Amino acid sequence: MNKSSTNIWAVAEKYGIFIIFIIAAIVFACINPKMVHPDQLFSVLLSASWVAVGAAGMTFAICSAGMDLSVPGIMALCCSLLAKLIMDNGLSTGAAIIVMAIIAACCGILNGVLITKLKIPPFITTLATCLCFHGITQVYTGNNGTTLAAEQYACLKVLGHGFTLGVPNKIYVVILVYAILLFVYHKSAFGVKIRAIGSNETAARATGIKVDRTLIAVYVMTALTAALAAILNVATMGSSSPKAGNGFDLDCITAVVLGGSALSGGKGRLTGTLVGALLVVFVNQCLSFLSVSEAVRVIVTGLVLVLALSFSSLTSYAQRKEGGK
Repeated sequence: MNKSSTNIWAVAEKYGIFIIFIIAAIVFACINPKMVHPDQLFSVLLSASWVAVGAAGMTFAICSAGMDLSVPGIMALCCSLLAKLIMDNGLSTGAAIIVMAIIAACCGILNGVLITKLKIPPFITTLATCLCFHGITQVYTGNNGTTLAAEQYACLKVLGHGFTLGVPNKIYVVILVYAILLFVYHKSAFGVKIRAIGSNETAARATGIKVDRTLIAVYVMTALTAALAAILNVATMGSSSPKAGNGFDLDCITAVVLGGSALSGGKGRLTGTLVGALLVVFVNQCLSFLSVSEAVRVIVTGLVLVLALSFSSLTSYAQRKEGGK
């Protein structure tokens, strides 16, 4: 493999998500130009807010060579908690958010302790706890949603539908989350530790990194970003549903992988994750625009994930092959 081909693979790895986005936009534009109308694209930007936030936390979990499949259960639980604490228990919006965040953090700690202390693989641990969180949500809500009354919804409505300087408030939340996490990932010792653990956990332990403590913090982070996604969801919908988190894990993981993060760990790309979240929501909205069934949308999302994984594997293989020459 010559130098030019190496550069092609490097560019493909770095900008592949943008290329895929452009191709998807062209395909849907050929089917129906209305799907790439500025108003439709703006709708995608707004609808992607909670997926983008949840995927940001998932990037850290995947970078640590783990995965958090419990985020749908945490999101559903947090949506229901937020709405019911406000409506049924009379808490203020701020107090309800604090209580909800504490419970979400406890869910993350539970995941982290099971993974680090009992040595249960993250995939199995978080899949099991997701079922538990969903079950708790169904018992807590009687499997019914909660709609916020106009007075109680006023504060959250500012977040979900308000604008500041012509920009939706939800966009400011997403920008703030990514600004903070980009700093954490690239500039903090915590980010260095996560990359080291994801690359080689044994070596990380040998260098003195407190692996267990760091991994617990990672799963607290994914739980809190899922909780923030729940706030954005309730703020947008004005209600909660026990099924609010359905498919949330698949959307987040797809966004992370599309963005160029390695499932094997050690490498995360938060900016790519953000674009990946936009792509996932764009594809879902286009399929909804075409009145495609939910089952077909899930199939398409799965195919997009398979293609992203295939592209990532092919790129990594080409670079390893070049490095071996």
